[in-house]
Amino acid sequence: MQVGFPEEDFEELFSWSKVSADSGRSNVKELWVDKHKPHSLEELAVHKKKVEEVKSWFEERLKTTKGNLINNVVVINGKAGVGKSTTIQVIASHFGARLCEWNTPTPTIWQEHVHNTNTGIQYTSKLDEFVNFIEKIRKYGLIPSSSSEDAKPSIILLIDDLPMTNGRVAFERLQSCLLHLVRSTQLPTAILVSDYDEADSADHTARRLEQLQLSLENAGACKVSFNPITNNSIKKTLSRICRQEQCSVTDEQLDLIAKGSGGDIRHAITSLQLFCVKPDLVLNGSYSTPSYSYGKEDDIDALVSGISLLFGRDETLSLFHALGKFLHNKRETEVANAITPGDAFLVQENFSRLPLKMDAPEKVLCQAHGQARPVTDFLHENVLDFISDEAMDDAWHVSSYFSDSDLLLSSFRGMLARYNEAENVLQSAAASVAVRGVLFGNSHPSPPRWHAIRKPKLWQVEKSMLHNQKEIVRQRFIAYNGSSSCNVSDVATGYMPLLKWLEHRASGFEDNQALVYCNKTDGESCDRMGLDDKESDISDDEIEEW
Repeated sequence: MQVGFPEEDFEELFSWSKVSADSGRSNVKELWVDKHKPHSLEELAVHKKKVEEVKSWFEERLKTTKGNLINNVVVINGKAGVGKSTTIQVIASHFGARLCEWNTPTPTIWQEHVHNTNTGIQYTSKLDEFVNFIEKIRKYGLIPSSSSEDAKPSIILLIDDLPMTNGRVAFERLQSCLLHLVRSTQLPTAILVSDYDEADSADHTARRLEQLQLSLENAGACKVSFNPITNNSIKKTLSRICRQEQCSVTDEQLDLIAKGSGGDIRHAITSLQLFCVKPDLVLNGSYSTPSYSYGKEDDIDALVSGISLLFGRDETLSLFHALGKFLHNKRETEVANAITPGDAFLVQENFSRLPLKMDAPEKVLCQAHGQARPVTDFLHENVLDFISDEAMDDAWHVSSYFSDSDLLLSSFRGMLARYNEAENVLQSAAASVAVRGVLFGNSHPSPPRWHAIRKPKLWQVEKSMLHNQKEIVRQRFIAYNGSSSCNVSDVATGYMPLLKWLEHRASGFEDNQALVYCNKTDGESCDRMGLDDKESDISDDEIEEW
């Protein structure tokens, strides 16, 4: 039996909101993200297949008798601004369901914590508040006090913002809490997870979120992934807002804002509002059309790059995406001919290369948060697959650049710098030399085809080398009772070979003693170990005749 709690018990934990498609627009001073929020399925910019998949999932649970379905939790993941929470709100409005949304409590600042401590108020972490909320939902369910017994509305539980966890213990507690919710809840529940870009190997947030999603999926939760909003869908939404707000924005400007948003429609709408409020920022700013243009296409690229500085979100790439850019080495088919002959810098033909179809290598490395040593090792392991079989000189040039990069990284051999990498001049220079060496040296790339990026074999070699060094140190400690001053090289070149030779001599001596013992015993006892002299002679004769 479900027990309804007074609304004030939950007023700080969630808010009841019934989204209506007929609700009027708010005042003009509010943010356009809230003012022009979608109120119907047709207004959603999310891919129609994703919307239909989530809608069908909720429809099945809202129209089915409780207890007939075991799975009542859906996990929706995707980057920020792709319409996860908006889709749930619109679907709830479509079915006339009441939406119970978890509101993350306001963080406690230090001054407030000191004041509460002095007044005797005990501090409660945000994780504790979330766990208590989930426990109440699991045990007592949700029945708003304002609802009558005759007409109980359908309820959808939305968990939009999971509390941050610091450490393994806190993460396992959050994971256990959500697993209990998946296995026991009777309410259709949506858990929204925002994907983080894997900045580097030291960032455990992305990996823990992936582990959390996998555990929930294994427990029975349904998983739906939302892709970034396409530029065309963002442009349609921006055009609709411009018509309603009576803003004069050209299609080219809308296209620039859409490209700069990186698939984040919330960011695109905010950028459009800023653009309409202060259009002179774009027209007179540092990212206006440059005077040294080489053509319309270059103007657009430069303007897109400038828009990203002010309106665009930070662009990130995965390490393998960046490696693909470097290894495939895609270039333009012809050089722009709009440059005047006087401004051209002439180089020899063997040093001339066509323009790259990507940003500067250093910018790509920065977007991928690539560390110098892993990037160099991956390129060294895979670059030969992308060089033409006949281009031996290209392989030689690339190898020479790898040697220069390895020289710069020699002091970092065997360790990874996880912090302040961009400030380390040697590592930045080494990564730049390796990447630009691959791009410049591979002047005859192999025909485009699918390639699998292999893990560097060098890592396994270094791991084995480290294991051998530890074994040598252990042997030295045993041989000299921990009082030796000789270094590892002396042990490896002097002690270890002698030890192996003595072990070999000792094993040979034992075999010889066993043979002598066998010859002294009677023939019957020696049948298991060898043949007697007569049988041995016969066997030799038979072998010779045959």
